[in-house]
Amino acid sequence: MSEVTRSLLQRWGASFRRGADFDSWGQLVEAIDEYQILARHLQKEAQAQHNNSEFTEEQKKTIGKIATCLELRSAALQSTQSQEEFKLEDLKKLEPILKNILTYNKEFPFDVQPVPLRRILAPGEEENLEFEEDEEEGGAGAGSPDSFPARVPGAAIFFEFKHYKPKKRFTSTKCFAFMEMDEIKPGPIVIELYKKPTDFKRKKLQLLTKKPLYLHLHQTLHKE
Repeated sequence: MSEVTRSLLQRWGASFRRGADFDSWGQLVEAIDEYQILARHLQKEAQAQHNNSEFTEEQKKTIGKIATCLELRSAALQSTQSQEEFKLEDLKKLEPILKNILTYNKEFPFDVQPVPLRRILAPGEEENLEFEEDEEEGGAGAGSPDSFPARVPGAAIFFEFKHYKPKKRFTSTKCFAFMEMDEIKPGPIVIELYKKPTDFKRKKLQLLTKKPLYLHLHQTLHKE
């Protein structure tokens, strides 16, 4: 096991324990955030190309199933039903599997499948994923976006983060995010931020930064 993989497994394990701790303490919003963030990291590893991953295809399939279980637990915490579909006790059974993923060779304890994944560029294709520096210092150009209008092209909701550039006298898109239709449900959600320009076809997505930076939303659905 390389040091990179060892460090990766340690980070996954720490994130898993944080989420489970929040869950057991009743801090549901924090637990949901941690579960969803870890699930997305696991999903990315599960879809990584073979030459960019130390995990076998079977191991990546197991990693993807663990991500699905994290999503199921997150959904259970947001459910208004009294009976939870996927319990914390069930989720805790996965911690030793994740910890020992390189040697795990038993049948997965739950009948789940890896969720469909968005296309993320392979590591070799990623370029300049850190924040872009704006020409202006101070003002809206160097801080938080002024606005983030939402659009609904086809079967996803897009959020564009815009900011005004005083020197050039125009509003520019800083980055964007989007929600799939199956992500539209009451409660909190954490989604990734992508580099501009806005890719409505979702064919070539590039993360805005390598750092764990996400858009945190809380959805409230109203029936007309």
